[in-house]
Amino acid sequence: MLKKPNGKHLNEHQRCEIILKLNKTNAPSKKALARKYSVSEGAIRKVWDNQEAILERSALSSEEVKEMTF
Repeated sequence: MLKKPNGKHLNEHQRCEIILKLNKTNAPSKKALARKYSVSEGAIRKVWDNQEAILERSALSSEEVKEMTF
C-alpha cells in the first residue's frame, strides 16, 4: 500500500510567487520563504532548481488552474 505524503504542498501559483520573490534584488532567504509557506526549505530549493520548467508549465495555464494544481 502506498503511503500518503505528509506536510503541505505548494500549488502552481505559490511556486511562481516564490520564483519571483527569489529573483528580486532584495530576495528573502529560502528559509524565510519556507516558514511563510509552511513547507520545508528543501521544497523551496526544489522550486528554485526547477524554475524553468515551472514557469514554462504555468505560462500555459490560467490563474484558476494554477490555484488548484499541486
